Amino acid sequence: MSETFYFSNKSRNENVKYLFVFLLAVITWILQLSIFSRILYFDSASNLMLLGSVFCGLIFGPLAGTIFGLISSFFCSSLLYDHLFYFSYPLMGFISGLLIKNIFSDELVFFILLAFILTFPFELFNGIQYNNKHLINVFDRYLPVSFYSSILNILIAPFFYWFSKLLIKRFRIKSL
Repeated sequence: MSETFYFSNKSRNENVKYLFVFLLAVITWILQLSIFSRILYFDSASNLMLLGSVFCGLIFGPLAGTIFGLISSFFCSSLLYDHLFYFSYPLMGFISGLLIKNIFSDELVFFILLAFILTFPFELFNGIQYNNKHLINVFDRYLPVSFYSSILNILIAPFFYWFSKLLIKRFRIKSL
């Protein structure tokens, strides 16, 4: 007697892909809190959550990048406190998912370039959101924080890319 499945192979692969996105968000959040928040360069730290949003958007599409961004923004911000950065991670994941990765033949180079470029609007958007609750001069801190954070993201991006691609190959997850 043949078994009846409610999920096709395609929908099962989609579920595995989104489960991978969730687990990658948890792993990057734990690594960000435990290790990478202590590595500072001129009062700026690398941002693994931004790298994960860009990676998931680039590899799996805009929806996966947005979902990773939503998950990571809920991990990074408190619901009861006034740091409400809920829109910056999903927006960067969505933007990176909309960009066509056929512009560059090397996916790693395109990922590093996106990690560098998207750091600047990410930090500006976070500064504007933070300015809504605390009156600060955003542009005095914007350029140094954005530049040093983008430098750290460039240094961390190849290792993040290789680790994530290794996990994708290990669990046989299909990308775009």
